[in-house]
Amino acid sequence: MQCLGKSFTLFVIFLLGDLSFTHGGHVLVLPGEYSHWSNMRNIVDELLNRNHRVTVLVNSASPTINFTQQERFQYLVFDVPLKAHEVHGLSEQLLDIWLQYPAPSKVQIGLQIIDLLGKVREMHRTMCDCMLRNETLISRLTALKFDVLLYDPMNMCSDLLAEILDLPVVLSLRISLGFSMERMCGQMPSPPSYVPVPPTEMTDHMSFMERVKNMIVYVVYSFAFRMASMTLDNYYSEVLDITIFMPA
Repeated sequence: MQCLGKSFTLFVIFLLGDLSFTHGGHVLVLPGEYSHWSNMRNIVDELLNRNHRVTVLVNSASPTINFTQQERFQYLVFDVPLKAHEVHGLSEQLLDIWLQYPAPSKVQIGLQIIDLLGKVREMHRTMCDCMLRNETLISRLTALKFDVLLYDPMNMCSDLLAEILDLPVVLSLRISLGFSMERMCGQMPSPPSYVPVPPTEMTDHMSFMERVKNMIVYVVYSFAFRMASMTLDNYYSEVLDITIFMPA
């Protein structure tokens, strides 16, 4: 009976004690930049608080993420032939265009954004090549045996990395121009008569002419997004084919 009493006491202590014997999953994070990273950082901190392991995969030209700083999680850095100030410069150009609104014509702003997005797309393609075609990096990521990929879809080829590593995905999206990703990829309800498209200054209370303008802006952003997606089709097919037939 004395032995039984001791066992019961130990059992109660085990139940009531704040003991962390469980282990969470291993999460690979592919973050965005600026406010996108700030938004995702909250998720990362909560994952760590819940005893998950987190590895943040970041390129060497990130203008936002200080990967030399000591953190509770691990950074894994891959090299790209770019500098942080070059990446930041494109973001500054986009911000300058936004700050012009509504001074120039909406058509002029739309053309400027489409031209700039083409440059951003080429920059992201370079980063994708450095990540996806880096056999050493892919082998290391595979060996780390992640359970899930948390990524910002503003990074062009994050889903390709998930395909290569055969990982389930969780998305964290701050915002996209014209709600393009939210509407076309996430099926977000966004009736143009009631939901103003960013980065316009209209509210959900629009006059008839404002609704017409809002519809036109929706069409422009939707067209630009479709065109950008079409130009990426060949790249995605090329990378997946190389990955599929890559010798073990």
